[in-house]
Amino acid sequence: MTTEEVPAGAPGAAVRAGWRAARPWHVAMAAYLAALAWFLATQGMPLDRGMQAAWILAGMLAWQVGRPLRRWGRTLGDWLPFFAALVVYDHTRGVADTLGRPVLVEGLVEAETALFGGELPTLVLQDLFFDPVTVQWYDVVAAVIYFSHFFVAWTIAAVLYVLRRESWWFYTKLVLTLTYLGLLTYVLLPAAPPWYAAQQGLVDPIERAATRGWWEIGMQSAGRLLENAQADVNLVAALPSLHAGTSMLVVLWAWPRVRSVWARAALAGYAVGMGVTLVYGGEHYVLDVLMGWAYAAAVVWFWTWWERRTRVTPSTAGRAARLPAGGEPAPAGSPAGLRPEG
Repeated sequence: MTTEEVPAGAPGAAVRAGWRAARPWHVAMAAYLAALAWFLATQGMPLDRGMQAAWILAGMLAWQVGRPLRRWGRTLGDWLPFFAALVVYDHTRGVADTLGRPVLVEGLVEAETALFGGELPTLVLQDLFFDPVTVQWYDVVAAVIYFSHFFVAWTIAAVLYVLRRESWWFYTKLVLTLTYLGLLTYVLLPAAPPWYAAQQGLVDPIERAATRGWWEIGMQSAGRLLENAQADVNLVAALPSLHAGTSMLVVLWAWPRVRSVWARAALAGYAVGMGVTLVYGGEHYVLDVLMGWAYAAAVVWFWTWWERRTRVTPSTAGRAARLPAGGEPAPAGSPAGLRPEG
């Protein structure tokens, strides 16, 4: 028996056979996931855009190991403009309150209390549920929901890029459009959140409670990262809430793609849970949340309408009319003409 021949029943034979059969990208992805797990365990979730971009690009490139170099170039070409646009957003939204526009503070308080019969929902929720001494279970749930804003949209984008690049293009257009609509609104209508109004003495004291749950479950690093991220953001970028808008964007995008009643219930619960978390935590008014949802709905409607409008042109309509009944079949092995990125 040669050194290459290993009896099927020998200890570790299946493992060695598996490694010999593994493709290069299998090994690269295993190494990437191990490194990512170590980073998350020791450093926590990366919240700054540059670190997020580095990890996502590393994952995308690990997926391409062993494939032609043109695939590497295409991956970089696809993702770098996307990240660059979001980095530009991060660095420009902070100047929204330096352009001389009046900041909306008292007007939002008046509008919110008028909408809810003289009560401020944030104060009502904190009076009912906020315990200054003990972190409750729903504080932990709120912290997880709030934190999800920093990775859910990115995770969906990465998975889409690997499985269906065509769908990735559509999804990233939704995310970027919503992001820049928010930025435009922050510039034209800078508005402060409820906790800021409380600091100005316009309402009773409000606690920033959206992240306190991380400390209860031993995730102090995540809590510190969130607090630092909150300290660095533009203080007058509350209207609309992009936390609420992004969660609703994910829900509206995913809704027609799932059929399970439970999955749709989870999606609806996620959007509502994000809205309640933001209001309870003092980060946003209900009006901010509703406007974020409205922005998300408008963005999804517009790009869906645009895709349908541009998909059927006079030339393609004439070509379709000449096709036999049933139309042109999709490429073999590719449902609906979409091929997984593999």
